[in-house]
Amino acid sequence: MFRWAVCGLGRISHRWVKVANGIPDMKVIAAVSSSKSRAEDYKKRYEMDYALTYEELAKTPSIVDAVYVATNMSGHQKTVEMFLKAGIPVLCEKSFALNTKQAKSMIDTAKRKNVLLMEAMWCRVLPANRYIDQIMKEKKYGNIISASADFKAGWGHGPKSRVWKKDVGGGSVLDLAVYLVHYSQMLMGKPKRVIVTGKIKNEVDISSDIIFEYNNNVKFDLHSSLQFPWISDTFKIYCEKGNVIIPSFYGANKVIEKPFSGKKIIKKFEKIDGFTYEIAHFAELVRSKKKESYILPLSVTYEVMELLEEINHQLGVTF
Repeated sequence: MFRWAVCGLGRISHRWVKVANGIPDMKVIAAVSSSKSRAEDYKKRYEMDYALTYEELAKTPSIVDAVYVATNMSGHQKTVEMFLKAGIPVLCEKSFALNTKQAKSMIDTAKRKNVLLMEAMWCRVLPANRYIDQIMKEKKYGNIISASADFKAGWGHGPKSRVWKKDVGGGSVLDLAVYLVHYSQMLMGKPKRVIVTGKIKNEVDISSDIIFEYNNNVKFDLHSSLQFPWISDTFKIYCEKGNVIIPSFYGANKVIEKPFSGKKIIKKFEKIDGFTYEIAHFAELVRSKKKESYILPLSVTYEVMELLEEINHQLGVTF
């Protein structure tokens, strides 16, 4: 039985716990919070074995095989490093950190302690997106000429939502554009030039318009927003011999291929919660005693953090 602890007991953790508990030979056995009473309530709700503070888990690392950290971004560095120093493998929710300084410290700690650390960027491990990565590397449709993508989602964010609060890592860049940046990095690596405009409110961005420029005049046009009335999340890749469209790219289960010669191809993948692949991949890494993911290595996480920091810098946002 693979034993998980969940740290940070907000909204996203409930979905994550339900998915993890639904995977064979896996169970979330510990609720971890800065509030002991909150951990106790969470433990009872999901019939767990332990309700712990951060410090209590760090002092008893052998009771779990790994910990999923889903605290606010402002708490990632301190919490992740505490568990790494205790020898506990950590799956850390996106965005990985508030800035490159924090990200470097977390990565350095993982390497120094020789403990597995991975960013919980589920879109990188989804079968549909692994397929996209493969066919682009194989140049099935030739070289990439350009791409365009949106991730806009205004629903669910009331006036008191964390997304409007700078002190916990608010803004569309760290909440939504992180997916766009990860996907772009998967396709083309790091751009040679970044151009950004956007709108700021309460010292965080409410929308961003990003252009990534690469060699050979390749450009990616990316947009994120926290004020869109519904969700818009399609990634379009334009190639020399055809175009590829990924609807709902961040949770993709379908790929539409449009070759310039030949019939359109619609490739469908199993519709299951994307957390499943992320959780299973991390458990596989722990069981095989790996210290980094072969799909999402720490060098990629850091490169994405550099780009997010540059985007925020151009918007006039600093963390």
